Amino acid sequence: MNASPLRSVLALATTVLLASTPSSPADLVTRKGGPAVEGTIVGTKQGAIRVKVGNAETSIRLADVQAIKMDPPADLAKASAELAAGDAKDAATVLQRLNENFAGLPVPWAEQAAALLGDARLAAGDKAGAQAAYEQFRKTYPQAIALANLGMARLAVDARQFDEAGKLLDPMLADSAKAVLPKPQEGAALSQAHYLMGRVCEADQDFRAALAHYLKASAVFPFDENTVAEAQKRADALRAEHAGLIAP
Repeated sequence: MNASPLRSVLALATTVLLASTPSSPADLVTRKGGPAVEGTIVGTKQGAIRVKVGNAETSIRLADVQAIKMDPPADLAKASAELAAGDAKDAATVLQRLNENFAGLPVPWAEQAAALLGDARLAAGDKAGAQAAYEQFRKTYPQAIALANLGMARLAVDARQFDEAGKLLDPMLADSAKAVLPKPQEGAALSQAHYLMGRVCEADQDFRAALAHYLKASAVFPFDENTVAEAQKRADALRAEHAGLIAP
C-alpha cells in the first residue's frame, strides 16, 4: 500500500479537527471542584499541565483536570501536511517535539499527534521507531487503542506475522458491522482494517474471505482513497487469478 496504515486516517482526522475548531485567544483548564484557569498551556511535565497566566506559570495535576479547551497548535497542521505530501522524516521531527511537550494531554489533537508520530516513523521506514511510538501511544491513550493496533497490524503484515495482525484487527472488524454511518476518520480506519485483513486472509489462501475484505475496504467504507485504490487493485487481481471467485 502506498500510504502507511494511519497516514490517511490521521491526516483526515487532523484536517477535520482543525477545520472544525474555532480559534480562541486563550486556553482553559477546568479543574474538579476548583476554579477554572485561563491562560496558555505550554506543555505537560511529570503528570501535570503547565499553564502560563500572564508572566507567571502554574502547574495543574492531570488527575485534577475535568476538562480542557485548547486549539490544536499550528505545528500539528504542518506535520499533517508534510506527511500527506510524503515528507515523513520532517513530519516525524515536528511530531516528536509536539509529543515531548504535550504527552498525555487529554485533548483529541494530542491523542492524534501521538498516533501520527508512529505513522510518520513508519512512512519514513523506521519500523523500530514506529513500533515504539505505537506502544507508547497505547500506554498514554489506552482509550484509543484501536488506532495504535491498526499501526501495529501494518507492521505485523509487513513482517509476514499474519496471525498477530489478525489478532490486532479482529476487535476493530467486529465493530465494523455496527458502523452504519461512521464519521470520516472512523470510516477511513475501518477501510484500512479491512484491507489489512484481506492481506491476512490472502496469505492464508482464503481467497473468498480476502475478496470480501477488499470489497468492504473499497466499497463499503470508501473513506480513504489510497486504501480504496489498493484494495480494488488486489480484488481485481484475485478475480483474475481465480476464475469465478465471488465474495461469501
